[in-house]
Amino acid sequence: MASRQLVTHSPKALTHYRKQMSLSVDLLAKKSNTNLKKVLIGETESEVFTVKQLESIAKTLILPTYYLTMDKVYSKNIPKYIDHRNYSDKNSDDEDLYELNKLISEVYKDRENLLHVYDAIEESLGGFQLSLLGNNAQEDAKRIRDFLDVDNARLTVEGSDYYKSWRLLLEKKDVLVLEKSRLSIGSEGLSLFYDVLPIIVIITSGQTPSRKLFTLIHELVHLGLRQSALDGYILEANNKTENYCNEVAGHVLVPTSVINEIYDEKKQLIENIEHIRKAIKVSYDAIAIQLKQVGKISQNDLNTYFANKQKEMDEKDSGFRASYKKHTTYNHFGKIYIQQVFSAVWEDALSLGSAMRILGIEKMSDLDHLEKKAFT
Repeated sequence: MASRQLVTHSPKALTHYRKQMSLSVDLLAKKSNTNLKKVLIGETESEVFTVKQLESIAKTLILPTYYLTMDKVYSKNIPKYIDHRNYSDKNSDDEDLYELNKLISEVYKDRENLLHVYDAIEESLGGFQLSLLGNNAQEDAKRIRDFLDVDNARLTVEGSDYYKSWRLLLEKKDVLVLEKSRLSIGSEGLSLFYDVLPIIVIITSGQTPSRKLFTLIHELVHLGLRQSALDGYILEANNKTENYCNEVAGHVLVPTSVINEIYDEKKQLIENIEHIRKAIKVSYDAIAIQLKQVGKISQNDLNTYFANKQKEMDEKDSGFRASYKKHTTYNHFGKIYIQQVFSAVWEDALSLGSAMRILGIEKMSDLDHLEKKAFT
């Protein structure tokens, strides 16, 4: 009977946060599995929901439940972004818009949590220092390589094909890199510019681990241009800004001088890629993309290359599915984010319960797994 007891909430807060997420009353009821009539009444009356119902609504709105109990409301400091998505169904319905707002709200919350962790351990963050010209791809590529100190970095290859090593370079420069999977919003990446702790989101659905490296640097170019952008299918882009980001990213990862020195027209594409990869520590896919961009191979050659890679990924997919969930949290947050959370716990600046809530895990065994993985 106790679970059916109604709790007091703020109708003002409920309406504010629903609109903030661009949710209709109908869709909020559907997403939170709450009776539509109750949600309608809840926007005018204060004792309508049980604890479980209010928690479900809060989860749908991506906020702590107690936010719905106060008349004081908060607005998220989310930068305005340009929507570069290039697929026909973008913003076609309320569910699409909700999924997009949900993504942005979740990564915004991740950033707020990390800022809280830094504050708890009394560690200050410097401002984002990368500044690009926007009209000279070669010079901007050099600025990025200098910013990341690529030439002196120890880059190692693993299952990610150098992606994790490059990601760590960005994280060490206080760029928050997050991964999101299983999203169908017609996008491969998102950049949200902040003067401190800007965000890059890699939407991994449909991207090989090797391919994610190019997306990562493409998004970094947006940040260097002080842009917030929701990208579509990056290699199919057909506008000036996206093409420029692609051009710069290509030069960052595979300088033209390296291609001119190594590329041999008499050899097969995969042979050229392998030879170039021995000279520079980047992924196979990034090399293939740059070869297309500098005119060494055709779009058809690149399409065939990726079709073969996708076939290989599909064949391996069933073998990885069992272990996929175990590594999702680590892949989402990245090494440095998780290290900072544990540092706060060790300094008694953060409780274990708070750490688990920040990382979105429920089992101590999963927390132990993350700790070992982040510090090895």
